[in-house]
Amino acid sequence: MANSKVQYTADGSTQSFAVTFPFISRSHVSVEVDGSAATFTWNNDSQITIASPTLSGSEIVLIARSTSQSTRLVDYVDGSNLTETDLDLDSKQAFYMAQESLDELTLLDDAAVATSAHILVGNGTTFTNVAVSGDVTITNGGAVTIANTAVETAMIANDAINGTKIADDAIDSEHYTDGSIDTAHITDLNITTGKIANDAVTGAKIELFDDSYAATNGHILVADGTDFDNVAMSGDITISNSGVTTIGTGVIVNADINGSAAIDASKIHNGTISNTEYSYLNGVTSNIQTQLTSIAAGAISSVQDDVFAIQDNGDNTKQIAFQASGITSGATRTLTVPDSSDTIVVLAATQTLTNKTLTSPVIDGTWSSYTTSTGKALVMGF
Repeated sequence: MANSKVQYTADGSTQSFAVTFPFISRSHVSVEVDGSAATFTWNNDSQITIASPTLSGSEIVLIARSTSQSTRLVDYVDGSNLTETDLDLDSKQAFYMAQESLDELTLLDDAAVATSAHILVGNGTTFTNVAVSGDVTITNGGAVTIANTAVETAMIANDAINGTKIADDAIDSEHYTDGSIDTAHITDLNITTGKIANDAVTGAKIELFDDSYAATNGHILVADGTDFDNVAMSGDITISNSGVTTIGTGVIVNADINGSAAIDASKIHNGTISNTEYSYLNGVTSNIQTQLTSIAAGAISSVQDDVFAIQDNGDNTKQIAFQASGITSGATRTLTVPDSSDTIVVLAATQTLTNKTLTSPVIDGTWSSYTTSTGKALVMGF
């Protein structure tokens, strides 16, 4: 039984323990919990309470005395009076120190020997010399060697192995935990197209596409101010899934046509009226049909001689044109048609008259000659 220490196993229900040995000063008493110094208070000279750490159970509590070894508690002086108290204190110091040394010696097994490369190991009662084996070995010079394959996962502290302890290209996908590679562990700009499975990217993974968009037959992608979504093309134009667009019937109105569109005549009605013919309409100031009707009704009073001609109904290359350039400026000449059907005779220098009746003169202030049917010349003056 030790004379200078006492050991307890904590039960988790108390922090107070008895001090079972005598001591000279409370300062000579220390407390350890599982080998580490603990803080404590004195209840009295025979009991202490551990303040820290809090005991939860199974901890080893060691209360030990360590009498001062560096300082003598009593110093004798020549001629001084020796008292019992001084003698007792001096002898206690020596006695307690001897007990403490013996307590330490009793920890060594009597059979312990300094065998080469052995170490002292406690067996719960004493320390005895044993050879180091198992995961590590030791030489008599103190060098410790860890055996190959001896280090297991449980022996390695969390987050203790860094990149410098792992060989280059030594970890393969077999050693990755499923789902363990997160964004923070992927270097920026290092995911290439080859790393993405075919048809694996959905709209939810593309910022510009609506998360729910789908390749619906005949739909197109249209932005809504936030992203693109698939919608059916409707209204004036529709589209097929091969890209063929169709303008709806009757959907183009006047406002849809640009003012400078210059639509070709071939696009109007059946295309039989040419652009040139349409250009003839330039300058028309009123309804054309009304003007034509007015001509038939005699409403038009004059027509320029270079734009007016009468065509043969069988051959439009045969035409009669009037020329008014020979009339005196400011004068109006009237040609009166007789009240009978006849053939107009052109008055030239010499004319042949066959069965013709001469009536009033028709030429103003000129001389004309006419040949009768008998070949006689007839000269008339007017």
